[in-house]
Amino acid sequence: MDGESTPDSASELPLELTAEVLSRLPVKTLFRFKSVCKSWRRLIESPSFIPRHLNHSVIRGDAGDPNGARSLLVKRRCRDTGKTLISLLSGENLELVSPVDIPLDMYSPSLKVIGSCNGVVCLSHGYDDFMFLWNPATRESRVLPKCINSHEDLWISDVPSAVTHGFGYHRAVDDYKVVRIAFQYSRGRPCFRAKVFALSEGSWREVPALPCKVYSLDCVALNGIVYWVAYNCGSDDMELILSFDMREEVFRRVYLPDLGFKPDGSCMKLAVCEQSLCLMTYNFRGRAKCLDLWVIDGGVGEESWTKRLSIGPIIGVRMPLGCGANGEIFVEKSNGGLAIYEASSETVRDLPVRGSAHSLDAHFYIESLVSITR
Repeated sequence: MDGESTPDSASELPLELTAEVLSRLPVKTLFRFKSVCKSWRRLIESPSFIPRHLNHSVIRGDAGDPNGARSLLVKRRCRDTGKTLISLLSGENLELVSPVDIPLDMYSPSLKVIGSCNGVVCLSHGYDDFMFLWNPATRESRVLPKCINSHEDLWISDVPSAVTHGFGYHRAVDDYKVVRIAFQYSRGRPCFRAKVFALSEGSWREVPALPCKVYSLDCVALNGIVYWVAYNCGSDDMELILSFDMREEVFRRVYLPDLGFKPDGSCMKLAVCEQSLCLMTYNFRGRAKCLDLWVIDGGVGEESWTKRLSIGPIIGVRMPLGCGANGEIFVEKSNGGLAIYEASSETVRDLPVRGSAHSLDAHFYIESLVSITR
């Protein structure tokens, strides 16, 4: 396996059988196998092999394969140095931790993970417009062009008051897209602008925006739709969920369930639970945390929300971060540690990651050969 002088005996295997076997292997192994023979290199680099390999990774991940097909990508800030770090947790119990080297041109103390989809990770430098797409498995990275506002009467400043991003993939159009929502007050009233970057096009273009102010930088992508918690800027200023369809490139409003009385310090966070949009409500203040988990099944109305469970009070937990494939809930502990809350046993299990307060960010990650340089 030293160079390409190796006899091409591997080509004696039927091509379909070779493709099926190779498509089940990790990316690191495939990179080594590209040196076995020219036919394997051509196969692994072929456009048809990439989605085949990704499909096997997704299937193994959904099945809870302990071989690391599905991992948890965790961003945190080191308590001692203040440096931003990214780690991958893998294995059946997420016990294996491997650090991920962030490319120097992408690094920032305020680095934010916008989302992770099919092995592609979208990052930003906090509130500014330095954005990147990155495949940690292949080590490919791409700087997105800066998003520049055109001068219009209702948008008199190039620097908006607030910027929110989203990232996702839609199977029907086979494209990865980044959406940018900018907000500012102009002449005493709120103004909104939205732009979309499509990987297939390589540039930003404007799309119609809704008058909704996103107040959480976190987004959730599910089945080609990205969601944020937002305010409807109008006569009611009601809280709702703002969605963006990556195929139709249209924003819509998703109304919240009847949450009843919300005390001061009540917070909301979106997640994906068993392939459904999930809303987690919790109390931010106090040592004892209570959490309600709501899911929406198929529809986009208040009547389709179902309260799945209520948790707590739990001591030592600061906030929820997301949901696992089997209904478990990832949480940030008061000491900055990452843990899993098992609803069936009502126990909290620590994971081998710890950062400074409010710095943890967790996303599911599946390694792939998806290229971001197309």
